[in-house]
Amino acid sequence: MTRVSAIVIVMMVMALSVLSADASTLSCCRKYTKGNVPIHIIKGYSIQYMTRNCHINAVIFHTNGGRNICADPSKDWVMESIRKLREKVQAISKKHLKV
Repeated sequence: MTRVSAIVIVMMVMALSVLSADASTLSCCRKYTKGNVPIHIIKGYSIQYMTRNCHINAVIFHTNGGRNICADPSKDWVMESIRKLREKVQAISKKHLKV
């Protein structure tokens, strides 16, 4: 069980580092989307921290269509989407380990 947890954590860190690298080439989020983003169109996300150039904290959802949507991390639907994405990664990881 510990080995599986370690593998899942390593895979999540690798995925986040790749997405973070991609996000650094994007311009900053300057405002949040007004609506919810359907979970079925989200393929991943990255996090934007407030900096001198980027004046808001944001979750950037990357969609299947290649769009980047800025969302407010304090909204419940945003955190719920992140939770669902993490569960999806864990399910894929468990399935892959059984093969």
